[in-house]
Amino acid sequence: MASGSPLASIADPLQLDPDWSCGVPLLAFEDALDQSVFRSGLTRSDWLKRLAHQLHKPQLLPLLWLLPKGWKLAPADLPQRLQTLGGLVERELLTPALLGAVADALPHFLNGEHAAAMGRWRGQQDADLPSSLEQLLRLNPSSTDPTDPQVGSTEAERLSGGLIWHNAGLHHEQSASERERNALAARVLNRLAANALEQDQWQIDGASSCRAWFSRLQQEGWSLQAQLRASVASFGLGASLPNPEGCSQVPLALPIRTGLLGEGEQDIQSLLPHSCLELEWRRGNDLIRLQYYQGTEGLCGWEALNDLHRPWQNDRENGTIRYLGEPFCAERLLEVMDLCDIMALIHNQQSDADALWLGGYGALGFCIDSSAVLQQAMDGRCDLFPCLLGAIWRERLLQRARGLQLQQESQHRARERYCRALTELPHDGFCFAEGSRDAKRRLKASQPQSSPFRLTQQALVL
Repeated sequence: MASGSPLASIADPLQLDPDWSCGVPLLAFEDALDQSVFRSGLTRSDWLKRLAHQLHKPQLLPLLWLLPKGWKLAPADLPQRLQTLGGLVERELLTPALLGAVADALPHFLNGEHAAAMGRWRGQQDADLPSSLEQLLRLNPSSTDPTDPQVGSTEAERLSGGLIWHNAGLHHEQSASERERNALAARVLNRLAANALEQDQWQIDGASSCRAWFSRLQQEGWSLQAQLRASVASFGLGASLPNPEGCSQVPLALPIRTGLLGEGEQDIQSLLPHSCLELEWRRGNDLIRLQYYQGTEGLCGWEALNDLHRPWQNDRENGTIRYLGEPFCAERLLEVMDLCDIMALIHNQQSDADALWLGGYGALGFCIDSSAVLQQAMDGRCDLFPCLLGAIWRERLLQRARGLQLQQESQHRARERYCRALTELPHDGFCFAEGSRDAKRRLKASQPQSSPFRLTQQALVL
């Protein structure tokens, strides 16, 4: 590739554009690591060994994948259960092929760590759920959240040079009570979807399905719409570094080698997207936000959309979220709700049947795959990359889908859409020729339109 080409590989995949501004001070991850080591007075090797001891905390596990090349944790320094995974990512960036293979093998690496996806999806206590929307809305939203704890004061932070594994000083867009309401609404939709399995139908406002309930809410003046979205993934992990002027935020992301070839025969690098179906309910001052995806929470289904507002990653106004296709409204919204119900039923049943880790996350697809299936089923196209739901799991899911005993005509239509999408969806483990050209189109389509990460800026000129 010619020197200066916009597609040339970047030595630091998480390099930031100093001219990109979002109202909070940003610090590149590698610079934050360098400063932390300097402040701690440790060698890089000793600092990393100290970090390895913190990986018993599940929320820090993504660091195995996110650390830059020169900072990889040696497998021997990791807890024994993570040493195999650490060896896979010690030297090079992940590729779609390797990511898919790791996902497929995770149940064997982490035997005994699965949880019942169907139980999580259905919920165990119907009595805890509201019997009406009025009851759900009775959770009065508070105007403020508790203030952040003082940063930089604990012994662990002092010894690590002050680097904190959360975004100190940032806030959520909604209050704590509003986020609690979101979580309860997600439980309601999952429980309604689970009625497809049961004779004794649980109801809210007299409705026993998401379709029926949303049809009623639309008639009562609620504005309901859903839209597929993509943004840079950080697996919920954040970081910040206190300094005398306040706190610098450290944007995190997972760089991958895409398996695609750019001009001059250079491997194209990218940042892995997070994707979901975003659902908003609005009427007056009431706002409920949910997301649907195959997630690390241990199920395929609805979750609250309660992300911390990170303006470099998930701001709805500045281009860091990429919305895909047109919003689903009116009858199209009811159709996509049917599809979400059927997909969750199939995936969660399959997860339990095979005792899969994290409810099938990875083996039955990542969040990108569940969004890709929805788009392929509803619109006959896919704009997401990489799609990694493997062939053997597609076959198992198809068999399970065809064996379902369904009662409603709308459920039958949703199942047919789902099965057709599974057979038509691309797989990006190995892309070649026309498949490679389409993969580059999808890579570009699923990247943010504005981002501080230079890698995402590069993808827009593919």
